[in-house]
Amino acid sequence: MSNPRIEEVSDSDPEIDDPSDFLGNEIIRPANAPTPSQRSQPSSSSQNPTLTRPPPPSQSQPTEAEIYAKRAELKPYTTLYPIYFSSARTRHTGRRVSSKLAVQNPLAFNLLKAVRQVVGPTLRVAFEPDKTHPKDWANPGRVKVQLFDADTKEPLHPSIRNKQYLYNLVAEYMKDHPTKPEDPLELKLQGLPVPENFLDTKVAVPRGWKMGDVLPVHSAAVSGGGVSDNFFKDAMEEMKQAQAAGQLPAGGSGSGGMDMNAMAQMMQNMGGMGGMGGGGGGGGSSGGGKKKDKKLKG
Repeated sequence: MSNPRIEEVSDSDPEIDDPSDFLGNEIIRPANAPTPSQRSQPSSSSQNPTLTRPPPPSQSQPTEAEIYAKRAELKPYTTLYPIYFSSARTRHTGRRVSSKLAVQNPLAFNLLKAVRQVVGPTLRVAFEPDKTHPKDWANPGRVKVQLFDADTKEPLHPSIRNKQYLYNLVAEYMKDHPTKPEDPLELKLQGLPVPENFLDTKVAVPRGWKMGDVLPVHSAAVSGGGVSDNFFKDAMEEMKQAQAAGQLPAGGSGSGGMDMNAMAQMMQNMGGMGGMGGGGGGGGSSGGGKKKDKKLKG
C-alpha cells in the first residue's frame, strides 16, 4: 500500500491577484506582476497568508512607522469607494457615475477586481480594507490607483486620461459582474472569523439610512463583525465627528440624507445604548412635553 501524500492546491482565480498583494506589508502592488517562477516558490512573499495559512513566525511584520509611510505614499493616488458606484445613492449622496452604470451592493473587494481588470499591470493599485467613506459607514474598504505621475501630474495610463473615465470603465465591469450574496466570503482577513450564519442573517437597517443588502464580513453593521459589538453607537459617534469636521450635513433626513435623530431613537428603543442624544438636531423627550422652570418667590 502506497503512502498517502498531501499536496497544497490553490483554488484562486488565476486572472485575479491574491488579496495579500494588497494587504499588510504588501499594500502597494508593483506595476509588474511577479513571474510564474516567483509565484511557484513556497517561501515567496507574494503568497497569500490570509487565504492559505498564517505567515511563518520568522516573517517580519510592518511597523507602525512603515505603515504610516506607505499610507502617506498613497495620498496622491486616486481613491475609489464602493459608494461611488451604488445604485442606491444619488449624485448628492455619494454616487459618481451615471444611474445607468450604477450597481447594487458594490463591495470594495469586487471593486478591487474591477480596477485590476481595467488598468491591468500598467498602474499601481492599493487596497485598504479598513478605510470607510463617511457616508457609507457600513461598507468598509476602498481602492487607490496611481493614475497620475506625482511630479508631472500627467496620466500614467495610455488610454485612461482622467478619474471619471476610470470610474466609468470600472462601473461597466461591475455592471457585467454583479455582486452575489457569497462574495463577502472571498475576502478573508487574518484574525477575523466569519460570523456564524453570516449568509442567512439579514442586517437590520435603521430608518433613513442607506445600506446594502450584501456587506463585507468586517462591516461594523454585521453582527459579530467589525471591531465592536456596539456598531450603531460607534456609527453615531463617527457621524458626529464627520459632521463636526464639515464632511456631512447636520442631522435630519432632508435631501435624502441619513436621519441621525431616528438612529438615536432606534438605539434607545433597543436598550443598553442609552445616554446618547440625537445627532445634529435637538432631540427632545419622547413624550414631547416641555419642561417648565420653577420660579422661587423671594
